[in-house]
Amino acid sequence: MKRILLILSPMRLSSGCVDAALTAAGEEKGELVAFFILDTSISEDVQDRLQNLGFLGETPSGQLLAVMRSEQERQGRDELARVRRIAEDRGIVVRTEFVEGEFLTRSLEAARQESADAIFVTRRARPAISRLVTGSPVTSLQSSAPCRVLVHERGGSDA
Repeated sequence: MKRILLILSPMRLSSGCVDAALTAAGEEKGELVAFFILDTSISEDVQDRLQNLGFLGETPSGQLLAVMRSEQERQGRDELARVRRIAEDRGIVVRTEFVEGEFLTRSLEAARQESADAIFVTRRARPAISRLVTGSPVTSLQSSAPCRVLVHERGGSDA
């Protein structure tokens, strides 16, 4: 049975990507494994920047970090439940998992552990110069994954 891996995160949510992964799983008569990765590096970066700018001290920025993570977890679990409902309505075998960690590392771990045949992921909207300067986790995923990676551009079509 083909295994389709759908990688979601707070910055990488797209109904189009979810639909494409569900369609592929349905056509392949495969299993959809939906991972929501709470990318801890993003919230930690926000916290560090607020502290370094002197905008918030250690205690308030820690509280803000806790609230951010709590909200992102709620959104992630809600999105996984939505994906599960849609998959089940379409008769697609589905599993969901919520994990925390750095996006690229956790995505590659999931691809290997699940023996994925394909990964569906959304590239978050960023200027091209930003990707050039700081790199792109999705581009790194494409070059390092043990299977094909189908990228859905936010606001565009799959690339």
